[in-house]
Amino acid sequence: MIKLRSIQLGLLAFSFFTCTAFMCSKDDSPATPNNPEFTSLIGYWIVKGGNSYGINDKGEKKVTATLKENTSAYEFFADGTFISHVLVGQVDSEKGNWKLEVKKLDGKDIEEGVLALTSPSMKALAGQLFVDKDGYMRAQISSINKSVASTKPRIYLISKHVEAYPYKEAWVESIYETR
Repeated sequence: MIKLRSIQLGLLAFSFFTCTAFMCSKDDSPATPNNPEFTSLIGYWIVKGGNSYGINDKGEKKVTATLKENTSAYEFFADGTFISHVLVGQVDSEKGNWKLEVKKLDGKDIEEGVLALTSPSMKALAGQLFVDKDGYMRAQISSINKSVASTKPRIYLISKHVEAYPYKEAWVESIYETR
């Protein structure tokens, strides 16, 4: 029961960190994106949905939580900083730093890449569940910058897969859309 609670708290923490604010310190030197592929990320992105998943010991994929639409947003700037906004409750928006490694690009659409976010609070969780030892939380990213079937441009994020009892694998997938 304690380990089940740990995975639930871990997934909640990842969802919280993807949906809530990050702080940045003056010591953090932000990435300075100046390549055209970074322009597809610059802007204000609102969560449109997502789920956390787990694969149990039988190999079955289970939805373990669902992200609610319009509850959080990211605002990415060309200087490598971002603001994470919580759109419900009394949580303040905060600043952080981001890096984007584009592995495959189609025009302005990111077909394959890695988005890394950091802050002092992330560094405090370094090496735990979804946060790497260097204090960055990394997610696979892809984007669709042209409207598709009356939707706005979107980014898709998939967290790293972690082992967290009772699941052999656990991860979070989320969708953000421009406003």
